[in-house]
Amino acid sequence: MLFWTREEYQTFRVDIDVLFGRELLGRGHAIDFVMQAGSTSVPPGPHPWCGRIVHVGPTGGHGLAGRIAKHLRGAYHDLRALRLARRSDYDAIQVRDKFFIAAVALAVARRRGLKFFFWLSFPYPEDDSLRAQMPSTRFRRLVALRGKVSAWLLYRWILPRADHTFVQSERMRQDIAVHGVPVAKMTPVPMGIDLADVPEELRTAPLPRDGEVILGYLGTLSADRHIETLVDMLAELRRTLVRVRLLLIGDAHQRADREAIVQRAHALGVSQWLEITGYLPRLEALRRMRDTHIALSPYFPAPLLMSTSPTKLVEYLALGLPVVASDHPEQRAILRESGAGVCAPWGARHFARSVRWLMRLPPQKLAAMGERGRPWVQEHRTYSHIADNLEKVYLRQLDLDEACVH
Repeated sequence: MLFWTREEYQTFRVDIDVLFGRELLGRGHAIDFVMQAGSTSVPPGPHPWCGRIVHVGPTGGHGLAGRIAKHLRGAYHDLRALRLARRSDYDAIQVRDKFFIAAVALAVARRRGLKFFFWLSFPYPEDDSLRAQMPSTRFRRLVALRGKVSAWLLYRWILPRADHTFVQSERMRQDIAVHGVPVAKMTPVPMGIDLADVPEELRTAPLPRDGEVILGYLGTLSADRHIETLVDMLAELRRTLVRVRLLLIGDAHQRADREAIVQRAHALGVSQWLEITGYLPRLEALRRMRDTHIALSPYFPAPLLMSTSPTKLVEYLALGLPVVASDHPEQRAILRESGAGVCAPWGARHFARSVRWLMRLPPQKLAAMGERGRPWVQEHRTYSHIADNLEKVYLRQLDLDEACVH
């Protein structure tokens, strides 16, 4: 398969690096990639990766001119790479989150007798339409135009004609089906985890009897995540004399977003019970989460985010932590299946009530709740398990016998 992806080279996204690089390529499948360089320091041309090739295109520089150059060079590189898609070398073309090249590649695949797959990880057309309405967005008319064009390409041309489409979640599959795409032609591929990154010795300590309970959040502190709601939760709990601390492991891309959280804590008088670590290496971040007693997985209920597949919750379960998660389609389903936590409506008061409920549980019952998480992840959300399911779809679409492949 020849695979165009929106991610730049070198990519460290686990659903590319682990799912494709380690799992599918490790099973002997031949998949080459087409990407754009992540920086000007990455030379264009073919790069070896996991025993196969990434065809890397040049990028642009800084400023507006650099951004324009990046887009033009990327489009040219994508089009040139189509000459590689020959029936003698590949069985299929796959494009992830790139609409213009997908529309062209679809026609090329049909002419050359190749299967065509599309992978949608996020509703980008809808995101463009939403951002075009925000006063803070630069070039709003261009963003709005891009949203309309990409929506037409996606829902009118690409998905109706693709041999198969991979989506992020069951909710995204249902959302796309509204546009007339048959549900049977789509497969949800949720985010997973490599359990080797979360060794069992990282699992959390029991809830203290007399000391303060540490509530932990691991992830971005960007303003669009509305993490200040957790600070409001902290204030609500302290106001009712519940002895808790809040640990935020992560940072924001914009300094102002983190400062807003700090200022909110100061205004509410809870700064002494709040710690923000900033960015940490992955293993160190997981070790800090080990020191927490209850994990928090807030997901702001914006319509665009309802179809996403949160990784954070899966990491918490792998750590053996009991979880308070906001009501989100996938989070609700995971906690219902695993029994490793509770879902709450969005809002500080609802989060606080759920934390109090967990803290009132007998220690052995709360510990058992957390312990149910890792076995569920082992069975459903390791990338090895996800790759098993994905491989079966590819082989079925390509009319290949799994026994012959292995």
